[in-house]
Amino acid sequence: MFWDKFRKHKKKEFKCPTCGETHDELPAIGFRAPYHYDVLSENDKNEIAELSDDFCIISYPDQIDRFIRTVLSIQINDACENLEYGVWVSVSENTFNEYKLNFKKDSEPKTYFGMICNEIIDYEESTLNLHVNIETRNEGLRPEIIPHNAEHKLVSDWENGITIEEAENRVEKII
Repeated sequence: MFWDKFRKHKKKEFKCPTCGETHDELPAIGFRAPYHYDVLSENDKNEIAELSDDFCIISYPDQIDRFIRTVLSIQINDACENLEYGVWVSVSENTFNEYKLNFKKDSEPKTYFGMICNEIIDYEESTLNLHVNIETRNEGLRPEIIPHNAEHKLVSDWENGITIEEAENRVEKII
């Protein structure tokens, strides 16, 4: 069968740290919060920040930072799946409010501008503040991000894909 030739390249199964079950698909590599939240003191997390599964607001005395959770998909060239990262992106106040208003509603897809706000350990060069387009999706799916053209390995991986071996190695580092 056609799909079997791709399946045979997979070498590993992964035990999910969340549900405890073993899966043969690659799990998404997700970040619980944006970097900017993670570096706050426990007191500041309680006093100036709001964090949910999909939104984060940090209210400093002189500014308010707003973040939404998104998906970065890297194509796996020798398998029939993608490696997905659940990353947070900083957005403007207008984008945040409009996106939140339409969150989980089926509406006309929109494109917004944002910057990645997680340090993806698979890259030597920092991934913080890489510019991206945010493409909304319907049916309750988190928006997908498309990196802007830049001299960065993440952009190269997004444009050209990676191997299943590389994807499995990345997941193993996290799990």
